[in-house]
Amino acid sequence: MDTAEEARSVGGSESAAASLPPRNSPFAIVGVLGLVLGLVFVVAMVGRAPAPVAGVAVPVATGADPVHSEPGPSSSDPAPVPIAGLDSNPLLAEGVALPEVACELPGIGAESAELKVFYEAGLRCLDDAWEPVLAAAGEPFDEAGLEVNAHAPSECGAPPEEAEATAFYCGWDEVIYMPQERLLATVGLNRSAHLAVLAHEYGHHVQLLSGIMYSLGAELAGAEEGGAEELELTRRAELQANCFAGLFLAAAAGRGSITEGQAQVAVEDFANSTDSDTHGTLTSQLAWARTGFNADGTAGCDTFAAAADAVR
Repeated sequence: MDTAEEARSVGGSESAAASLPPRNSPFAIVGVLGLVLGLVFVVAMVGRAPAPVAGVAVPVATGADPVHSEPGPSSSDPAPVPIAGLDSNPLLAEGVALPEVACELPGIGAESAELKVFYEAGLRCLDDAWEPVLAAAGEPFDEAGLEVNAHAPSECGAPPEEAEATAFYCGWDEVIYMPQERLLATVGLNRSAHLAVLAHEYGHHVQLLSGIMYSLGAELAGAEEGGAEELELTRRAELQANCFAGLFLAAAAGRGSITEGQAQVAVEDFANSTDSDTHGTLTSQLAWARTGFNADGTAGCDTFAAAADAVR
């Protein structure tokens, strides 16, 4: 990334931000339920302006999971399993921190093959950062899949329209979808922006692996569809994914091919959004990304234990 990118103003100008379409997915809860009805997981969608932001992550119903075991202890299988719990999840315990990681990222290009190589390198680095954390919490680890074609088949159903989402995560197949044309149209070849989008979507993958999404699904099952409780729980999940992205960016900052400046730009790009009932106010979205970047460990990203005013 050149010096101009690192010197970009934080969040852009107010007038520019006001003219941008919402980058958060406007999908209502009911829309997502219609897309993945009967699944245990989430579809995480990111509607974007020219920079990355949290996407919607909405667990559906409790039930069998085609990829993982049902969360909880298993006497017959000694392998780690997701652990139910939102503010009590061991992933969020005090003293749990991401290790420093040195990411070796290639240059980024507009061709699908070039983007895929960049994202694959980013995913390897995200794996290096998160796998030991999940292991320390006694929870499972699986690599996330990657797809750069917006029209690729997904086990979560048809993808959202371009106006509704830029990137998204499907928990049913554990794939992060980073559609080439959509991302290029919204962030161009801004390396930090692409990395921040990827880190946020990976944050939803971490929520899935740890069991946070299972617990969220159980909580949402008793909430009124489209009501205040449902929207607040969804915001807590989305803001946590912002915070998880900040944790990763701090772990990689100043090492390998990610400079301190590039990491900071990626964090501040969460300002390029709009207020959202499902993602929180612009202030909250940026604040939680910064919280992760400055936190000593994962406990700082416990959005489910945060005061309601912090997740508006």
